[in-house]
Amino acid sequence: MAELMANLGYHRYGTQGGDLGAYVAPRVAAVAPEQVVGVHIDGGFGFPTAADVPEMSAAERAEWEQMQQWMSGGVDHHALLRAAPQTFSYAWNDSPVGLLAWMMQKFKEFTMTVPTPEQAIDRDHLLTNVSLYWFTGTSGTSSWPMYERLTVADDGGFAWPTGQRRVPSGVYGGGSALMRRLAERDNTIVHWPQGNPGSHFVAMDEPLAHAADIRAFFKGLR
Repeated sequence: MAELMANLGYHRYGTQGGDLGAYVAPRVAAVAPEQVVGVHIDGGFGFPTAADVPEMSAAERAEWEQMQQWMSGGVDHHALLRAAPQTFSYAWNDSPVGLLAWMMQKFKEFTMTVPTPEQAIDRDHLLTNVSLYWFTGTSGTSSWPMYERLTVADDGGFAWPTGQRRVPSGVYGGGSALMRRLAERDNTIVHWPQGNPGSHFVAMDEPLAHAADIRAFFKGLR
């Protein structure tokens, strides 16, 4: 990405990402700190892992337990796709109904602010998203980063995005004092808003608020 931006003639720019993009955005800053003015992600900086538990206070451990209940409530697609993404891809590429069912299950799980995904994201928008995978035949290859263990920690568990201190960072959804403490361990946090609306797919269900927060972050870096 850094080489692409240089070849396109952009010598100063910011990076922004959500979901897997939240892993890529700080890595671009780490390899090209003289070019990247700042890193903005939707969420992921500061989420605790099992390795953080021994240093937690009683209140933080209670928060950790609540997080575990939410994270274990759905289908662990990370484990499934780390094990056999190609096995699933044959079914996805064979049946548009199968692909739609898989995608909508994930949309339902991660648009947790509403009972059904289409209450947060326009139905045509959802269908367009799924159609991009169907017509290009890329539902299988889109899962390869999981198989290549992009999101796996050294101990084999789930890993959140790796931080960097070379350039300032900000998030769309800040989170608790525990999350901020952990985020500041590996990042220079300058933007940590509270109360921003939306769910995991915030760029789809709250596009105006999302864009406004990105502008606010980068405006503060001028």
